[in-house]
Amino acid sequence: MEVVTAYRHLLKAVDKHIGGEGTKRHFRDFIVQEFRKSINLSDQHAIQQKIKLAKDYSFMLNSVHHHK
Repeated sequence: MEVVTAYRHLLKAVDKHIGGEGTKRHFRDFIVQEFRKSINLSDQHAIQQKIKLAKDYSFMLNSVHHHK
């Protein structure tokens, strides 16, 4: 469930602060691709690292937006 939450928050942050229109669609596509590549990971440490990275990036996008 933690993965789904991190994924959802990250996609929302990208859509809100970067945009989802055609020229910026590659950001969202990259995130979807990375999460799909990681679906078969069995190493718990690697999974936790990727979740933390997603949460940190989402936090950074939101923080930069609020700082502006």
